[in-house]
Amino acid sequence: MWFSHAFAWQVPNSLLHRNHRDNVGPSHLTVGPGNGYFLSKLPKDTPLRTLHLLDLNPACLEITRKRLSGRFDIRTTEQDALKPWPVEPESLDSVDSHMMLHTVRGKDMWDKEPLMAEAARALKPGGRFFGCTVLGKGDELRINALARRLLDLYNSQENTFCNLGDSPEDLRKVLEKHFSTVDFQVVGTVGVWVATK
Repeated sequence: MWFSHAFAWQVPNSLLHRNHRDNVGPSHLTVGPGNGYFLSKLPKDTPLRTLHLLDLNPACLEITRKRLSGRFDIRTTEQDALKPWPVEPESLDSVDSHMMLHTVRGKDMWDKEPLMAEAARALKPGGRFFGCTVLGKGDELRINALARRLLDLYNSQENTFCNLGDSPEDLRKVLEKHFSTVDFQVVGTVGVWVATK
């Protein structure tokens, strides 16, 4: 993660740590927790208490649950993030999706819109949806030779990346459709955002 983030995608992990630290709320849902690395680095005084983990991969759910066991009240859901989430409307303080949208099936960001719509539905007024994703095309991106090679490789493998049609413009538009305020930036090849309901 350190190598690819720094040298291929060109996004500092410090920015992603800050995104978590500054935006997570008491009741939070993580879409695609991976191994729980960023959640595990939250400071001791984090407001997070109830943590929902949603992923299609049961291994990611189990690894993250074990890693964070004893620290938070953890609830796991094994399902496709594009389908309706099993949480009540306006029940969450925050939702995050870090480094996973680029793995969601679809020809472009509009095919992935149901995930953003579910985040908006689940958040309380004023709640925040924050995250980042590797993008595949767009004039704003800085795609170096290593990033191009990895994009081509990962998009040619089943169940890895599906982001060659994902652009900063579309991601920004989808977020703005569902959230009242969107703070969006491109860092290297990565779109990073904080969207407020």
